[in-house]
Amino acid sequence: MPEIKKTIMTCLGAAAMVIALGQPADAYMAAKNIILMISDGQGFNTVKATEYYSGTKAVYESFSVRGSMNTSSAGKLGSYVGKPYDSGQMWTNFNYQKSGATDSSSAATAMYSGVKIYDNQMNKTTTGADLTTFFEKVAGQGKATGAVSTVNFNHATPAAVVAKTTNRNDYNAITNQMIQSKLNVIMGAGHPLYDNDGQSVSVAADYGIVGSKANWDAMVSGANGRSFIEHKSQFEALANGTMIVDKVFGVAQVRDTLQDSRSGVPASSRNSSVPDLATMTKAALNVLDNDADGFAVMIEGGAVDWANHANNLQRAIDEEIDFNNAVQSVVDYLNAGTSGNDLSNTLLIVTADHECGALWGPETGVFNQVVDNGVGSLPGAAYNSGSHTNALVPFYAEGADAGLFLSYLTGSDPDMAAMYGIDAAFNWYIDNTDIFKVMDAANAAPVPIPASVLLLAPGFGGLLIMRRKWTNT
Repeated sequence: MPEIKKTIMTCLGAAAMVIALGQPADAYMAAKNIILMISDGQGFNTVKATEYYSGTKAVYESFSVRGSMNTSSAGKLGSYVGKPYDSGQMWTNFNYQKSGATDSSSAATAMYSGVKIYDNQMNKTTTGADLTTFFEKVAGQGKATGAVSTVNFNHATPAAVVAKTTNRNDYNAITNQMIQSKLNVIMGAGHPLYDNDGQSVSVAADYGIVGSKANWDAMVSGANGRSFIEHKSQFEALANGTMIVDKVFGVAQVRDTLQDSRSGVPASSRNSSVPDLATMTKAALNVLDNDADGFAVMIEGGAVDWANHANNLQRAIDEEIDFNNAVQSVVDYLNAGTSGNDLSNTLLIVTADHECGALWGPETGVFNQVVDNGVGSLPGAAYNSGSHTNALVPFYAEGADAGLFLSYLTGSDPDMAAMYGIDAAFNWYIDNTDIFKVMDAANAAPVPIPASVLLLAPGFGGLLIMRRKWTNT
């Protein structure tokens, strides 16, 4: 009897999926725009800790598609072999999560190109062949593309939008490739004439951050038709529409991160001379939507990872709030139907490339939930690592063709919800390569999801919830 009941509930849940999506399974239309937002190093407990501290759920927590994602890579060249997530090992061996974790460059490649590669490389197969990213593909179709980050613009996650290299630290080659690429928007930190507090160091400029002075000179002079901006007021002018350009290279006046790498205690005053991610996001959208063919952009809250590496919970929460504000700005942009762009023609995906820090509740070395200590107070939580982990990470999707994710469910971890104290929707997971597959399918729609997939795949009833109107929370 229990098995019969389970089967009935599965089929009812699958049917509910179609209703929740508001479109029949065979009527998916091409998404004009794709917006992929990545909170680098974010895990479920980063989301929860930030929610407790701020007293507000991030807008993406109410998206109609929610689940988890496996982040494993092909491994590290000459070292370990990457292995997919194993739920059995995860919950029986606390240290399992701290072994064999991906790095950001291979994780980004999986999401952008749909292929598992070695850690520390970008868009190179395990045999050394170049991969074409989703963003390069749509640029070839005439769409505008962009990469935006709170960390160095040539760091792993933003750079992998177009760069191909066997060494993620080859900033000279990476920067040159980005300059020569078709990207309409490049924005981030990485200014060689400023330090991490936003103070000028022009006398002792360090051009190594962009690979060479020649690269910097090319950027500043507007190579490949991009307008160069660096002042906070210029980012704000793009964001509010008083500056209009079709291609831009924006490097904020700070070295490594917009905020996280600044000196002082965690709650010290913020760098006032740089834009926040929400401003950069608005600016990027106002450039990209000049293209009538549509656009695809990756927007990263990159320093969440840096803070988690440092086991600095306050800074991690600050960076996650900054990221959440950026997502809200995208939602506001779409809800307003800006330049004709809204949920009906835009796919919005929010996820992480990997978890960092093995963040759990206040008791170290064991699985325990983060404790809510009230708004404005750091939650009860503790780090158990200074590095990446192979724990599943959350993903959220809303808008055009978000339901395509239903075709890519890889498996389930029945203990996820109970261990983290989260919704059972997250028990189901995809692979990080499926981000590319869904973006590619949405861009090339109509791509139907056969009714047989919806009705026969087990457990879909837990993945989606009835679509609710987004609110500014």
